[in-house]
Amino acid sequence: MRTVYATLGLVFVLLMLNFGNGVNSDAWFLLNHGRYVASFGIPHVEPFTLHEGFHFVMQQWLFAWLLWQIYVHAGSWGLVAFSWAAGAAILFAYCRLQILVSAGNRKLACLLTGLFGLPICLLFASQRPQVASALIFLAEIYLFERYRARPTRALPLVFFALSALLVNLHAAMWPMMLVFLLPYLAETLFGGRFSWCEQTFLWSPRQLLVLLAAVFLGGFCGPYGSEAMVYTLHSYGYAEINQYVQEMYPLALHMSLLGICLLSMFVLTAVYARRKMPLRYLLLAVGTGLMALMAVRSVFLYLLFGTLPLGYVFRDWQEKQGSVRWRQACGQMLLLAVLILFVDGILLYMSPALEEPRRTLLYAALPLLFVAVLLAARDFRRRRCDTLRLEEGRRRLLIALLALFTLPLCICFTRPPDAVPLSLARGADILSTLGPAEDMRLYTEYVYGNYCEFRGYRCYIDARAEVFLPALNHQKNVLKEWEDVCSGRIDYHALQQTYRFTHFVVTEDDILYTYLALDPDYVLIWDSETDDAIPEDMKKAEKKLRIYAYRPAENSSAAPRD
Repeated sequence: MRTVYATLGLVFVLLMLNFGNGVNSDAWFLLNHGRYVASFGIPHVEPFTLHEGFHFVMQQWLFAWLLWQIYVHAGSWGLVAFSWAAGAAILFAYCRLQILVSAGNRKLACLLTGLFGLPICLLFASQRPQVASALIFLAEIYLFERYRARPTRALPLVFFALSALLVNLHAAMWPMMLVFLLPYLAETLFGGRFSWCEQTFLWSPRQLLVLLAAVFLGGFCGPYGSEAMVYTLHSYGYAEINQYVQEMYPLALHMSLLGICLLSMFVLTAVYARRKMPLRYLLLAVGTGLMALMAVRSVFLYLLFGTLPLGYVFRDWQEKQGSVRWRQACGQMLLLAVLILFVDGILLYMSPALEEPRRTLLYAALPLLFVAVLLAARDFRRRRCDTLRLEEGRRRLLIALLALFTLPLCICFTRPPDAVPLSLARGADILSTLGPAEDMRLYTEYVYGNYCEFRGYRCYIDARAEVFLPALNHQKNVLKEWEDVCSGRIDYHALQQTYRFTHFVVTEDDILYTYLALDPDYVLIWDSETDDAIPEDMKKAEKKLRIYAYRPAENSSAAPRD
């Protein structure tokens, strides 16, 4: 078992070295939030944009404050280390939960953790509050499974604390804590009435109601009270959010996640249909699966809890015990090989993004390493009957498999810690030379507003989509207004008269990128395409960026419009 644990840990580390060495774009508005909380306390009026008097609920205030403290003391590498720690914690919690569900079958739990836990970390371990909510949900389900016979007296207090923690770390996900109560309530009420399911959760409805009350009370323990508890109800159902927020997209054919989800759904459906299981597991799989199909943001919940019944279904699986020890060793090596080949497949899929010399090295290295693995496996098989020489063969095979994984990673490991596009960072530096940030009124597009606000500029819009909806700000639908500007339904001159922008930061995806170039009222200050400080390969890889200043008085043919 130590070998299996060490293998999982090593693969996780190598995965994060290559794919977890970055800062998520949402981290910049979270850091901005955390800095404000540390300096001024909890806000109730939106303080970062041009819009005045917007009602505001900072639903991630505690997570943002913690992230800011990490950034202050450890910088960008501290944020990267946080994503590593969050991924490792999710991996450990998932493995422990699978051990519990599978009645102590540790080898099965490790296998399932390798198949599902590692992709979860690869896709979702970042500087976002969903890692905190995932850990809280894992703790919630773990407590249910740990005390499925009957609850302890301290359990309501524990759930009260988890609820209070969740509503301050990630209030948008707080209702899910109640949703995860429903499968257990359903099994309590109906689990023994159906012949096609088992009932192993033995609480009474009264005990679950006490727990439900504790969760409700914990939800009020925050600076925003019930507003935070219902925050998510005000950020769903808007066409603008469904159009611009990628994590709200339903799974579609062009998404790589679709293959992972659909394949696993088909396989799990076939497995679950052939085995009798408790009703709560079936509801967890079906419920999280439907959520994943409806919105990309729920895929991590499906991978965490939709795969949980596998531990119960195969809990009696044991490795065949034979007189020849090499079969056991081959089973362990096979698990390692599956994990390594899976990740190498991802590397090959992403290799077109690498520079040409490195891609050539990657393609040349893999066949040679495959040959080395085959030779090591043949040597290992020949030594299977020699107990003394068996360990030597296992070590050789292990080294070959690790080389198969490590060398491509060494070739591909080129990512810097900061994930800010170089053109955006340079643009913010140029803005800082034009005058004090507090004197500027900045137009930015949806995503780039995060970083500009982090640099101290008051912007028109940013990636906090729900903040710009009337249901939350109690004033106007700025998200719809921006969409109308981008589509040409609102003249940008009218927008200028309303907000009196001093500068515009526009990308090639924005319609103003073209319009402002033809308007004499707007002076081009900086263009990423002509900046010699940006390498040519970065110019090709990143969006083109321009900075304009609104200066009608400098043009004889133009008169002030505001």
